[in-house]
Amino acid sequence: MRNNEGRTQIPPELLDQFMKQQEEKFTKQPPPQQQPMTTTGYQVPTDFVELPSKGLFYPENHPWRNKEKIEVRYMTTKEEDILSSEAYAKAGVMFDRLIESVTIDRVDSTTLLPGDRNAILINARKNSYGSNYNFAILCLNCYENLECSVDLADLQSIQVDLDKVTDNNTVSVELPASKKQVEFKIMTSGDINQVTKSTEQQKKHGIQPNESVELHRRMIVSIDGDNSPTTINTFVQTMLLKDSRFLKSQYVKFSPDVDFSYEKNCEKCGHLNKGGVPVGANFFWSDEWLF
Repeated sequence: MRNNEGRTQIPPELLDQFMKQQEEKFTKQPPPQQQPMTTTGYQVPTDFVELPSKGLFYPENHPWRNKEKIEVRYMTTKEEDILSSEAYAKAGVMFDRLIESVTIDRVDSTTLLPGDRNAILINARKNSYGSNYNFAILCLNCYENLECSVDLADLQSIQVDLDKVTDNNTVSVELPASKKQVEFKIMTSGDINQVTKSTEQQKKHGIQPNESVELHRRMIVSIDGDNSPTTINTFVQTMLLKDSRFLKSQYVKFSPDVDFSYEKNCEKCGHLNKGGVPVGANFFWSDEWLF
């Protein structure tokens, strides 16, 4: 039993009165005022980019699945710091970090198709440094230095026969020599990086790299309906050259991308040079930006 000796006893009627006063005080308090919305903050403008893939070739859980266009922010000083980062440039992740920074959807850039990445980079460059892009080439006939210029706003997506895309977001073709029915996917940026790393590791260990084998192993989903990795690996190791070249051509044919092709007549010899607009680290350089 507790010893309550020496404690002050509060009469019940006073305790009841005190509790009523506290209850009235609490219930009569005015509701908390809402904080007014600030109007001093600057909202970064956004734009919409049409995806060359139209959202196809992505798995069901990907945020860009079946999206024909995505929203992107205009570049700010934050993105300029990304482009000027030597660490990102050396690691080869500068464009990855840029894409992840400007896209509204939180997405890993290595899960994106190369063509969709190109569309985002073009939009970012056009909206920040202007649509006129100058670059230099060598004439393939006389090796004269040529200055070229393209309007990025005029670049269009390559037309792909999307009706031949399967329900699995793959493409199925019959190889001309072996008559095998091969189902292949359009590789993401991450898939292509894995092919490059694999061939580099082979070189590092003194093994003759076979990029075609690594490429086919990564892109092929099934052979005659068999999706076993063992079956695919065995097939690509002994794949006929005619079938390999045909499969590569079909892959290019069905790969959604931006049409980067250009033509330039050489002022010195008149040769018509054809090629693709280079998209490297200097893609975001601007004469007005350099000072």
